[in-house]
Amino acid sequence: MADTTTASGSAPGGLSWARFKAWSAEAGEWVWGTTQGAFNEKASFSQILVDAVIGMIPLVGDVTAVRDLIAVVIGLIESPAKREKVWEWVLLVVLLFALIPVFGGVIKGVGRIAVKVGKAAEALTGAARAAKLQEGAREIIAFLNRIGFKNAEKWFLSLRITEYQAQLLERFNKLMEVINGVLVQIQRKAGSLMPASLNSRIETLKSGLATLKKLAPDMLVKAVKELDQTLRDMQAYVRSGGETTSRLAAHEVAVGERAVTRADEARIIESGPLPARSVRGWKKNKAIAGEPDTYELVYKHEPGYPDLTEYSKDNRYINIEAFSGKIINRPLKPGEQIYRYFGPEGVTHRHDVKLTQPGGGWWGLGPPPRTAKEWREKCAVLDEWNRDGYIVIGTAPVDHEIKAAVGTISEQSGKEISGQYLPGGNSQAVIDISESAKNGLKDVAEKVVASGKAAVWSDPVTRMKFEIRPTGWTDANGIHGYANVPRAASVQTSRLGAREMATKENREVTK
Repeated sequence: MADTTTASGSAPGGLSWARFKAWSAEAGEWVWGTTQGAFNEKASFSQILVDAVIGMIPLVGDVTAVRDLIAVVIGLIESPAKREKVWEWVLLVVLLFALIPVFGGVIKGVGRIAVKVGKAAEALTGAARAAKLQEGAREIIAFLNRIGFKNAEKWFLSLRITEYQAQLLERFNKLMEVINGVLVQIQRKAGSLMPASLNSRIETLKSGLATLKKLAPDMLVKAVKELDQTLRDMQAYVRSGGETTSRLAAHEVAVGERAVTRADEARIIESGPLPARSVRGWKKNKAIAGEPDTYELVYKHEPGYPDLTEYSKDNRYINIEAFSGKIINRPLKPGEQIYRYFGPEGVTHRHDVKLTQPGGGWWGLGPPPRTAKEWREKCAVLDEWNRDGYIVIGTAPVDHEIKAAVGTISEQSGKEISGQYLPGGNSQAVIDISESAKNGLKDVAEKVVASGKAAVWSDPVTRMKFEIRPTGWTDANGIHGYANVPRAASVQTSRLGAREMATKENREVTK
């Protein structure tokens, strides 16, 4: 056996010999792969690593999350096959949320459910997949209710994982630095006395960390998109019909001074056909004019509500086809938002696009999209229909009922501008809007266009409040939904002209 005594006769790192031997054994055990989220909290090396990563967590450190994070990282290092699987990176993304302040821990909990359900749903199709996603949506709402969210559905529907992409990348890089630093610390403390096999293992791990850092800009982004899409699929079920409930029975249970709120019920959607996924997006409803049996399972007109069977084209009720799954007749809830984009006429890919108006029957439902990409893709607004420029956001009044036909937006493919495909998936509402309201919005919109400044207007009849403002987007036209992105010069050409109502076969219910 080699002599491990230093020149001074003491163990390396200022440790006693007994302590050094115990520490070395612990380090060796961990480095050789005992990383299944079950560290011994009293063991020195594990504690060094856990403490180092806990230092990255805002507020109270989550030891369990740290262990899981380290285990997933080591798993990616050791398995090239795992590094190629997006869902392995999705799990890493979910755990990284523990390192982000404010709602990071909550999103981590939601994300764990999404990973479990998403991976299971990936192997399913049709009704089985729909049922699995519905199950996940219920589970998420129940989880949010259990941890005390007063409006779980509202918070969940506003969740956009892609908004955290930059933070996740930054936290991931920091995590790599922290783990690498601990490995370096092992080598420094052990010095030349470290067994060659253990030193080789550490070098392998350090090299693996470097590999993950190189892959992260691509794989983490893919994982963020996958997780975001999975949650969007579940959000679509929560939105279906807008009649989701989260009735809470508040049971105050003495836990020190803390009261615990438990979910009594988390009903996700109304009965009836769910939105169906096509190969790439949200499948259109089938609605043959004069054949009620083709669409009655998804839509029935009710007196006082917009009539989606009022207009047909090519023997199809294209307004029903603009939805995927069940269409619910219901009043807008007080404070509920609807939105609509409009803009000047112009040219996109050599095609003349008509000017669009701020007032009309078709509106997005819920918080407005934050990017042009989200608007185009999730709202399925083809380039040939609308060139953007401005948004009008309406807020439903408390004391007046706005009746709407509500459901999930279906996919769209370009006809006049070929090559564009938009999957849909957001929620939309069709309302009957009066000519006076259209004119009022038009007058205010013209002032906003002329001044470039936002303005507000209230409909004196319905008392619905509207805000109109420029979007500021520079990438709204000719870019999203194409397999090949065209040259920039052909994207943003526009020419101003007189306003007229644009026809959109699945957007407008002309009254």
